[in-house]
Amino acid sequence: MLIEETQKLTLQGKIRVHTPHDLKTVLSQRAPGWVTDSRILKYEITLMNSENLSLTTSKNLNPAQFLSGEPPPELEHNCLELLSFQTKVREDLESIPLPYGRKLFTDGSSKVIEGKRVSGYAIVEGLTMESIRVIEKGKLPSNWSAQLCEIYAVKRGLDLLEGDRGTIYTNSKYAFGTVHTFGKIWEDRGYLNSKGKDVVHKEIIKSVLTSLLKPIEIAIVHVKGHQKGDTFEGKGNQLSDQEAKRAAQNSGQPIKILALKFQKKKKEERSQNMIKES
Repeated sequence: MLIEETQKLTLQGKIRVHTPHDLKTVLSQRAPGWVTDSRILKYEITLMNSENLSLTTSKNLNPAQFLSGEPPPELEHNCLELLSFQTKVREDLESIPLPYGRKLFTDGSSKVIEGKRVSGYAIVEGLTMESIRVIEKGKLPSNWSAQLCEIYAVKRGLDLLEGDRGTIYTNSKYAFGTVHTFGKIWEDRGYLNSKGKDVVHKEIIKSVLTSLLKPIEIAIVHVKGHQKGDTFEGKGNQLSDQEAKRAAQNSGQPIKILALKFQKKKKEERSQNMIKES
């Protein structure tokens, strides 16, 4: 944002930006895991492909750092290590598959069929293409979005791995980003967004971060969605997607505990609004 405004003031004159962080490395190695492709493209165009802009990693101290006490003795840091420390709920959380343990694929679905929205989730498990099978699926409240269904599926996968070791595969960048990056940041901020309001899906995010501590060892891996079933990851992702859609269209009732919990919250919000209006 500041760079774009500066470009207007300098009339495309040369700009040198000094930063304590290696932005190029962060954008190329860490950002793709939890930032959308369109946003990464915007950052690359603004920060890395501008002919009049150069980025310099500086070891000089920002004077503002002295306002919070004595400077630390070791001023240098590794950007990737620092990002990993600041954004992980548990230090041993991996983003690549573990070579051992259980293998779970999770997915959620929410779409409108004949004018009515239906939502559901599914979890499948297997160590080989031949052994992949459904271990859990269910219908979710119809007002749940696809993002909420997907992150709930990951939460249930973590619950199933309690006291165990395993890898969870998800094609949701939202769910992947929540467990690897955003969740920890939101937790540190009291689950408030930049406007001081509660983040969307606050309660389910809190429960996901709690469930994240249940497995002995855990890796949560992002895979591409809508793959062909000719590979292990492809078949697992394809089956979880199909079963989540089937669960959503089930004629039964959604999970009652979750439905009641969210209905109660909505009733409280309506009551508060009525009090404000009166």
